[in-house]
Amino acid sequence: MALDLKRLMFFVAICERRSFTAAARASNVTQPVLSYHISELERIIGEPLLYRRPDGVEPTEAGVALLTHAQAVLNAVEKAEHAMRSRRDQPGGIVSIGMLASIAPTIAPVIYRACKAQYPLIRIRISEGTSLQLRQGVDDHVYDVAVNLRERGDQSCLSLLFEDLYFVARRGVVDLRRDTLPLADALGHRLLLPPRGHVVRALIDDAAEQQGLSVQVEAEIEGLATLKSLVAEGVAPSIFGFGAIKAEYQSGLFVAAKLIRPAIPRELILDEGRKHAHPKAVEKVKAIVQRVVAGLAR
Repeated sequence: MALDLKRLMFFVAICERRSFTAAARASNVTQPVLSYHISELERIIGEPLLYRRPDGVEPTEAGVALLTHAQAVLNAVEKAEHAMRSRRDQPGGIVSIGMLASIAPTIAPVIYRACKAQYPLIRIRISEGTSLQLRQGVDDHVYDVAVNLRERGDQSCLSLLFEDLYFVARRGVVDLRRDTLPLADALGHRLLLPPRGHVVRALIDDAAEQQGLSVQVEAEIEGLATLKSLVAEGVAPSIFGFGAIKAEYQSGLFVAAKLIRPAIPRELILDEGRKHAHPKAVEKVKAIVQRVVAGLAR
């Protein structure tokens, strides 16, 4: 291209400063170099572009016409560079997040709003499921990351939050006088619980066994929404992580007491499957997920 950007930049610098000396200083070149490029530009155009006067430099009629186009070209180039820098600094693409069903309604809106505000080019795809479904989804690359529960013996994932388990009942069904409840008292009730194999059920069964206590099961329920609906109907109490019943507790529908003697924490983790390099968009979303889940701490 005959009208290369460097020569157009030199020409604009001279016109704006009305001086070869000032333009050379601003362009970080010597005055002879600047003069050479302007001479080449005039040769390519086929007519003079500048009047050299004792008091400075002025564009000729051809120079005025070229100046308008040169400024437009350089402005367009600057905008293109800015856009590409912004694209580099603002990652984009689709990031798929799996979320434990018990906390998805609480954290999903916060994560979505934060991602939208900070990284508008990233599209968030959110799915909820059981711990088993999420782990399988990560292994099958359905999810980039998943907020899940740590299983016994699994130490490979990033810990996000330890969340205590709570004894939960519909208001009026159980008289809870304190905000804590010994495990022995909780297990004195027949409970609605997830089936064996569920992480929370395993935590309850292990704690009961260590204390020499038995677990009385009113019914085994697979599915958080159904389990909460039966508690809400007053069928029987249950045991949840607080994040799962936060809305019902705050509305007054449920009463809840943290289990003590012993406390039973469930560990929320960020499950990424086998360690591998993530795109920048996934790394940015991971940081938001970590911050939001940490905010669940009661």
